[in-house]
Amino acid sequence: MPTLDEVYSRKKEASGQVSTQTRTLAFGFLAIAWSLLTVHDDPLKTMAGRVPSCLLLTLATISVLVLVLDMLQYVALTKMAESAYHKAENTGQKENVLYDKDSCAYKAQAFLYHAKFYLLVAGFLALIAIFVLLFLPAPAVSK
Repeated sequence: MPTLDEVYSRKKEASGQVSTQTRTLAFGFLAIAWSLLTVHDDPLKTMAGRVPSCLLLTLATISVLVLVLDMLQYVALTKMAESAYHKAENTGQKENVLYDKDSCAYKAQAFLYHAKFYLLVAGFLALIAIFVLLFLPAPAVSK
């Protein structure tokens, strides 16, 4: 059975990996939106014409918001850790240092952590809609 320190260490490692993947997905969504908004050559230009620009801009906006929330989460996390460190330093406490779960920084980092995943899901749903519209059969041309 793992010790509490091992569980905490694994949670910290996984959190960092999840944030890295979050940023990678957000940049990927942004790249797809950008490429479809700025396409100049057929047949992709014709295909991209079937996708409303507002849907592409929604995907791009969601992507940027995910990146902003990720950065703000780390700002809040840094503030939370600084507060716990200074509190422990002032009281001479070396072990079992706890975060203040009532602090704004603690609540903000938890909210931001979950909010970026909800936005990623929304971006993924927008991406599915975009791909469906991209790959719909071309309308028949009447002569």
